[in-house]
Amino acid sequence: MKPASAAAAVVTRGGGIEAWHEAAVAVVDGSGRVIRALGDPELATFTRSAIKPLQALPLCLTGAADAIGLDAEELALAAASHDGSDVHRAVAERMLGKAGGRVADLQCGAHWPIGMRTAGQHPCAGEDRDPLRHNCSGKHAGFLAVARTLGVAFDRYLDPDSAVQRAVRRAVADACEIDDASLQSATDGCSAPNFAMPLSALARGFKNLATRGPAGAPLDAALARVRGAMQAHPLMVSGAQRFDAQLMRAFGGRVVCKGGAEGLEAIGFSDPPLGIAVKVLDGGERAGPPICVAVLRALGLIAGETPEPLAGRERPVLTNHQGLETGAIVASVKLETLSG
Repeated sequence: MKPASAAAAVVTRGGGIEAWHEAAVAVVDGSGRVIRALGDPELATFTRSAIKPLQALPLCLTGAADAIGLDAEELALAAASHDGSDVHRAVAERMLGKAGGRVADLQCGAHWPIGMRTAGQHPCAGEDRDPLRHNCSGKHAGFLAVARTLGVAFDRYLDPDSAVQRAVRRAVADACEIDDASLQSATDGCSAPNFAMPLSALARGFKNLATRGPAGAPLDAALARVRGAMQAHPLMVSGAQRFDAQLMRAFGGRVVCKGGAEGLEAIGFSDPPLGIAVKVLDGGERAGPPICVAVLRALGLIAGETPEPLAGRERPVLTNHQGLETGAIVASVKLETLSG
């Protein structure tokens, strides 16, 4: 069996291949120029939850974070797709209280918490009906804090025309160095506005998130503050068994990253200064981590033995319900070097 076109990852069964995942990758250097790519680096895709760290910037830019006394742990949760654990819930509740909101003000909805789903645990105490356990509850509590600071009614905080979401749109566009009029808008899974942009722009935004210094312009200071919160509290950003937290642990203070639905990952390195955006074209999230590790190898950021936090992500073994090994997800990435 052979794929119809080159694949960034394959799913094996025994000695054969039964599925193929293609991907597009954009890598930008410290100047924001695309230097390496797989497929089309200008592919426009919705940013989903990968954009959350940039959606959190207005907390700093409007003064909302200081006005209500947000700490670094809470700011990290504003940039998170968290597990919905008891700890995450407590931090979200604390943020909401500081913003002067109630659980009923959250417009994210509720779902089976990611951490429980990952662990194969089923909700037995209403966890799937609790908005505070929604993976976006920190982002929404942050939006409510911005709404309070800007004088926006809480029931309008997701309105794309509200001052809250206009501030979010400007911050995202500025961080990614694109015109906010070019952002295509749609509604995310949590009902917040979401934006489509080229992979190169998303990579540029995460390069800036990873490298901008706190002593610069207000946007630079905001990027540095969000980065610092995420790096200090990686478990707030996702969870111990999640790829984002594992990647940040593997590289310490050199990296900031955030995944999004439908096979998207955005990564920023400070040393060397790089921004990376990876999109699995069919949205297959199982292929995302091994493809990302393969990209890091292709860039020379991983050489030799895989860092321990990522060891199980490079070639994940697949098992059946009896626990027998049936195959693996195997990634292979050859990045094109771009010039000019």
